[in-house]
Order: sequence, then structure tokens, then C-alpha cells
Amino acid sequence: ATSGELRACSASPAALAEPAEQKAETGRLLIWKAYLTLEVWNVSNAVAQAVCAAEAQGGFAESRSDGRDHSASLTLRVPSDKVKQAVASLEALGDVTYRSIDAEDVTEQYVDVKARLKNRIVLRDRLRKLLDQATEVKDVLAIETELNRVQGDVDSMEARIQSLQGQVDYAVLDLNLRQKEKPPLLGPLGLVCKGLWWTVRKLFSQHSSCPFNP
Repeated sequence: ATSGELRACSASPAALAEPAEQKAETGRLLIWKAYLTLEVWNVSNAVAQAVCAAEAQGGFAESRSDGRDHSASLTLRVPSDKVKQAVASLEALGDVTYRSIDAEDVTEQYVDVKARLKNRIVLRDRLRKLLDQATEVKDVLAIETELNRVQGDVDSMEARIQSLQGQVDYAVLDLNLRQKEKPPLLGPLGLVCKGLWWTVRKLFSQHSSCPFNP
């Protein structure tokens, strides 16, 4: 398995989704996730075409895993406002056996973390001022302990907000590729029978008073 950003072709960048904070002001914050399974004739070619399709929508391939039974799995990231176009492009690569597109509303979660972060920043600034004014060693130690705890909360909340922004801006598209089973080859007897059947059908279609539809 190979992780990280995969590049298979260059494509003109598409317009990116709005930042999460701007979306919070204009509408709901949604995390889009799509799941797609395709049967294709050539898995390697389909992988390259899938990466190109994601890049054409302004996205990229986040990870790839190859199976032993001529299969592959890709995790693609595309701007959330381009997820439906990306899915439509991928569906054209083969036969769709499974398709699912879901959206999770994280607006309230985002607003809640944002509000708690604001309060923690205010508290952190107050503690810093108290630390500058403290003269007793025990007071300094107590304030530093509390300040470190509050700073840890701030760091955690900022990371959470950044994570939510990334998930809102870029949808996740899990693509599973399976190689189609090739039809069995006809042996000599099978070829003879097929030829005879074709000859009989032609004779009936030429001489019968009504069309022959096998």
C-alpha cells in the first residue's frame, strides 16, 4: 500500500470550495463522503484515469492500495462542491456495482468548538497577565500549571477546527476497482457450434415468411 499524495497526470486547477468559516456564515457545513465500486477491464489504466478525473476537479489522490486479485482501492479528495461531478466522471470508467454519497452536517459542532476556543483564548490571555504580575513562587507555579493546561486546550481546539475545515472543503471519495472476468474462450467444438448456429439463423432469416429472432 502506498499512502500520501499520488500524482498521475497534470490538470488545470478547478475552483476550490469556500473556506469553512465563510460557509458557516452562508449555509450549513457538510462533510461529503462518497463510496464507489467499479468493475473494469484494466485496473492499472482505471487507477490512472481515476487520479486524472480527481485532479480535473481540483482534487488529488490521498492513498492507494493494490490487491492480489487484480483489484485496487483509492482514496480521492475533491472539493466538496465538485464531488458529484467527480463521481460521474469515475462512473464512466467501468460498470458500477455500488454507489453511495452521504453528507454529515457539522455546523453545530464547528460553531461550538469555535465558541469554546474563543473563551479559552480569553482565559489564556488573562493568565498570562497574572503571571507577569505574580511575585510569589507558589503563585507563579500555580499560574504556569493552569496556563499550560489552558494552552493545551487551545491547541487541541485549533487542531479540531483545522480538521473540520479540511473535511468540509474536500470531500472523501473511496473508490474500489475490480477487474472484470473475461468470457471463457471457445474450444474447437464450441467454434464449430457457433458457426453452425450463425448459418442456420441466416437461412431462416432469408427464407422464412416472418423474421427469426432467437
